[in-house]
Amino acid sequence: MRGRTSKDNLQFDPEIERTARANWKVVRLSKSVPPSAREKIPSPAPSETESSTFPESSIMRDPLPRPKLGDYGFATHRGQLTHTFWPANPAAFNIKSIVLNGLRDKKFDGTEAMSPHEHLSRFAETCEFCVPPATVTDSQKKPQLFPFTLTGRARDWLLTIPSGTIQTWEELELKFLEKYFPMSKYWDKKMEIQNFKQGDTESLYDAWERFTLMLKRCPNHELSKKQYLQIFIEGLTHNIRMFLDASGGGSLKNKTDHEVEALIESMAQNEYRADAKKKKRGVYGVSDTTSILGN
Repeated sequence: MRGRTSKDNLQFDPEIERTARANWKVVRLSKSVPPSAREKIPSPAPSETESSTFPESSIMRDPLPRPKLGDYGFATHRGQLTHTFWPANPAAFNIKSIVLNGLRDKKFDGTEAMSPHEHLSRFAETCEFCVPPATVTDSQKKPQLFPFTLTGRARDWLLTIPSGTIQTWEELELKFLEKYFPMSKYWDKKMEIQNFKQGDTESLYDAWERFTLMLKRCPNHELSKKQYLQIFIEGLTHNIRMFLDASGGGSLKNKTDHEVEALIESMAQNEYRADAKKKKRGVYGVSDTTSILGN
């Protein structure tokens, strides 16, 4: 006896047969009538095997267009501001052109030649000319103005700070100083003050001006006025020290730190004015201090 094949298990389904005959009838009728009358012919009945779970649109095409190779270099946020810095609490206010020009003057680029403290001082002075509405605080105003003062590597550094993370100006100022005035630079600047020496051809005015800038470029030097005045005097040439002692009544040791500073300021200014008069007359030579000592 032969074994049963799989065909013996098949059963006749009259519903499928009737649906197939109806569809073939519609196709034959559509071929025998003119195109204008084909709209009245009923559409073929859907078979029971078709399901609304798989619509034709989902089968015939992809739900999302596939990206091309050339599209991978383009960001989806085109048109948005990506290379900008924004604080956590931005405010809307107008910036006058004179203020904007002041902010962009002498931009800080992060190089060793530029002092971060000098830059912050100039920035604070310029900010005084920007008067926003009373509802805008300094913690909102300054962080939004500060990016205008940076360029080069310093501008790149600012962009590394995620937008919306800076709450106050003090926080941004601290991050700026941590980046461009670390502890190693602090010690270098302090040692520069302590090792001050007047140049052989440097006038008293130029030496005092250079020393004063050293102090301002390291504002947390922790030196008292008495200490840094002593450093300055010890760094002067022998002839200038003698002239200061003579001008102070014999010795600067008998003067207070305020009196010594006032004496240095007065002598430096007198020397500067004397040199300016000589240059105006077209006479160039040694300073009055040097000529007096030589007589």
